[in-house]
Amino acid sequence: MNIEHPIPRLPVLDWNALSGTWLSPTPCILANQKTQFTHSGRASILLALEMIGVGPGDKVLAPTYHCPTMIAPIIARGAEVIFYPLDCHGSPRLDWIEKNEHQCIRAILVTHFFGLPQPLAAVRQWCDQHGVLIIEDCAHALFGVSGDRELGSWGDLAIASLTKFLPVPEGGCLINNKFPGLMPMLDSPGPLRQIKSGFDIIHAGVNHGRLKGLGALVRGFIKCYSIIKKDISTDNFSSSPSLADGFSIDNAQSHRALTLASRWTARYIPRERIVVRRRENYIFLSKSLSGLSHFRPLISNLPDHCAPYVFPLWVDHPDPGYLELRRLDFPVSRWDRLWPSTPNIEEDAGIKWSDHVLQLACHQDITADELKKMVETLKQIYEPRVIEFATQRARETEPEELRNIVRTEQLGALITHNKII
Repeated sequence: MNIEHPIPRLPVLDWNALSGTWLSPTPCILANQKTQFTHSGRASILLALEMIGVGPGDKVLAPTYHCPTMIAPIIARGAEVIFYPLDCHGSPRLDWIEKNEHQCIRAILVTHFFGLPQPLAAVRQWCDQHGVLIIEDCAHALFGVSGDRELGSWGDLAIASLTKFLPVPEGGCLINNKFPGLMPMLDSPGPLRQIKSGFDIIHAGVNHGRLKGLGALVRGFIKCYSIIKKDISTDNFSSSPSLADGFSIDNAQSHRALTLASRWTARYIPRERIVVRRRENYIFLSKSLSGLSHFRPLISNLPDHCAPYVFPLWVDHPDPGYLELRRLDFPVSRWDRLWPSTPNIEEDAGIKWSDHVLQLACHQDITADELKKMVETLKQIYEPRVIEFATQRARETEPEELRNIVRTEQLGALITHNKII
């Protein structure tokens, strides 16, 4: 099977993204009248913390299973992060929090992992009893219902990310359920950034083989695009690796409003297709990757009334296969780069997930052929004899810091030649 273009990790614009029913029966956070667009999900967390006055001397609860972008805003505010463990379903271990870390807590960050709604009634009750504010992290969950409420309405404040569900280069949102009339003032993006945002939306689609008919036109604007990038880079817009890796945060960027192109896309792209396609892709992956050795769906049954962000796959021995998947530009991620102070807590599912759970893309813009290719690649890389060979070679390789490099090279050669070298 030939896939000419890389499989997109996130949604990309295509002609069919503009068709279909705008309103979905599954509630969308963007329909909430209390929603304000922001530059990103990370920026939304920072703005939420600012709104409730979190600063030095304060404590904020956050899950042990996390992306560094969830923690960086807390650190940027000068607050102390208290990591809490998760149960096997991804819910906060309230028993552990009650026993160990419930004094002087200002807020708790609670996440709907993988876009699958978490039950929050017990968390809401506990927080009300202890005077703790909830920041509901819906970065993975732009659509859905939890219990008897729509996502984004359980928290005192809620945040979401647009890039994970819409074909936009940036974007987040902040929902204020607690403090009427109080919303942050954001700076307007400059004209060059506005132009670049619109171009990036189209360019990403063409780069992944979508938007047929626009390829030649886009290539004709590449020189203009390069000029725009150069001008923007000299306009004090940071693009340092420290921002990309999630361990830092740009305060100026976080206080910048969303560009018009991304805002238009968020408001007017039809939503029903997003929900339907994501659910179909999740179910396909669940059926295709069930009953196999070495890996299994972390959550086989897709809950009703939600649109998943990714498909979580539990892999018994994820390395060195994960490195090879990344080398192949496979649409996968893993939250294995935890914040340095993250503790190991007994019976914590979060730490296990950070090692064993791979997040596979299942967004609406992945084609049927691309899904099949993904399944074929996973089965090939995690075929038992490949794992056994690579693991044995890794044990024999020293020093330790060179193991990942050797593992990747040897596994890639084995898969390419389909034989033991």
